[in-house]
Amino acid sequence: MITLATDTDLSELVPLLRDLNAQHTAYVPERFRCRGTDADLLGLLRSAAGRGTRFLIYRTEGVPRGYLGWRPHPVPEGALLQPRLALLDHITVEPIWRRRGLATRLIARFEVEVAAFDGWMVQGHAFNAASRALMRRYGTRLMDGMVTPDQAGYLTCAPSAVISGPARSKRR
Repeated sequence: MITLATDTDLSELVPLLRDLNAQHTAYVPERFRCRGTDADLLGLLRSAAGRGTRFLIYRTEGVPRGYLGWRPHPVPEGALLQPRLALLDHITVEPIWRRRGLATRLIARFEVEVAAFDGWMVQGHAFNAASRALMRRYGTRLMDGMVTPDQAGYLTCAPSAVISGPARSKRR
């Protein structure tokens, strides 16, 4: 079951965020660290939620097994502005639950959530081959003019339909 997280759900995402951060730390130790407490990680999640990030949680037997974080991009400055794109900020699934379609289901639900947008884009780390492969299944490719694998190894991608015009992404 996939639900939109409330503030009280965020504490349940801390172990998943800790695992995701450990993966990032293993690849980019000069940028990430694993010393944060549960309270620190919960603070990060709450701060992100306060800035407009929404979290979709995939649960089995009532336990979060994965989640996806996204936000409008750019964040609108006024109440009358509609953001053009949604930014899939991060997605993670417990290692033992991977390769079972949870991430695919999270992205499908995300696409329902962002149906009013012109499309969506994703930023990810260059080292994360599994994430890149998942995003390629949705037709993502590097965006011209927005792509700079920087010091952190970020890649900015969007489904091809978004890059070439205002069309909805289609899973390939």
